Amino acid sequence: MSDIQQSITDEVKIIKSGVRKVFTPHIPINQLEHFFGRDEEVKRIIGVITSPGLHILLFGDRGVGKTSLAKTTCNLILRKINEALNKGKIYSKSCDRSDTFSTLLHKPLTDAGVSIFKSGDSKRVKYTGTASANIAVAKGELVSEHETNINHRSQTNLDSPSWVADKLKDLDGILLLDEVDTLSNSEDKRKLAELIKLLSDFDSGFKIILIGIAKTANELTAGHKSIERCLKEIHLERMSNEDIKKIVLNGMKSIGKKPSDDVVDKIVNISSGFPHFTHLICLKCSEIAIEQNKSHIEEDILNEALIRSSKDSESTLLSSLDNMLRNIKKPNEYKLLLLATSHCNKKDFRSREVVNKLNELFGMTIPSSTINRRLSRLSENFSDTNILNKTAPGCYSFSDPRMPSFIKITFNSLFDETKSNSL
Repeated sequence: MSDIQQSITDEVKIIKSGVRKVFTPHIPINQLEHFFGRDEEVKRIIGVITSPGLHILLFGDRGVGKTSLAKTTCNLILRKINEALNKGKIYSKSCDRSDTFSTLLHKPLTDAGVSIFKSGDSKRVKYTGTASANIAVAKGELVSEHETNINHRSQTNLDSPSWVADKLKDLDGILLLDEVDTLSNSEDKRKLAELIKLLSDFDSGFKIILIGIAKTANELTAGHKSIERCLKEIHLERMSNEDIKKIVLNGMKSIGKKPSDDVVDKIVNISSGFPHFTHLICLKCSEIAIEQNKSHIEEDILNEALIRSSKDSESTLLSSLDNMLRNIKKPNEYKLLLLATSHCNKKDFRSREVVNKLNELFGMTIPSSTINRRLSRLSENFSDTNILNKTAPGCYSFSDPRMPSFIKITFNSLFDETKSNSL
């Protein structure tokens, strides 16, 4: 069988297995049966969204599963609660930089009976009429036709939070507004906050969930203070190791695969609380096992899966790491340094901790001053990106909190290649 034929055969087996519906690193989870962990957060969202006058702001780092959590919870609410009452609808909108307040609510406004026209919209109308005619040989009627343009001026005021709130207040449903952080104008965020306050004042059954990447809630509401009583903030932290383990074991079980304990532990460690990486690694492990007709997943499959996962990771992580390695002397030495740094498993770390980790992982003894100098070098810009931030003298953090997981995936083979070389 040729390589192409084998690839087609393998692809057919993978598709038939359904594994890409279980492990979904590139799309949010929207089916309850494939959603594991976050039990407390789910209960809290359900409690908030079913309470009169309350709305939700869900925020946190990229990759912690905000959209999956919101969509799964809303689907649960709609299926188990709203549908039982024969009311309610879920609306979902992913914001982008071209969006404004007036473009975010078209679908629910349409369902609320609002006809949305742009000012100056027009249509051509044909009119038919009759005219009398006296002719020498006959008398009759002439039919005349003419067309005219009628301009329709919109009666809507989509830029007004109070006008929009008045139209939506009697509508039952939930609106998920994802990636609110991408809205380029802070005034649009302020209007969203004002709309939420007004809907709460109306005791409306129409609820809004704002989702976005942010360190603080103020970043997504433009500092609007008066909505604190009606907008419940849920800061989504990274998942616990126990919840990450649930994703691995329950997902693998659903497709008939059994990973070894060592494989599970390593996936949990690499994921560092980011479910995106858990799904990505598990997907690649499962695909390889399916290709090889194996039910057990051992470390050889995991190592190959990590190679594939690195190639399939987000381009921003890959380009940031590549830019650094291209613009620095002795890149192989910095790879070991970064790998040790990623295993510190702390948001902020000091050079002494990296020294200890290098000794633990590779048996290397490097002066703290040398490590501190090189960590400082990594905090410099490389083509407008930097791997580390210097948060205090001798203290550092990764600029992108997902980078340690990506480094563990990408540089995994270094454990086998060397444990004796020194920096």
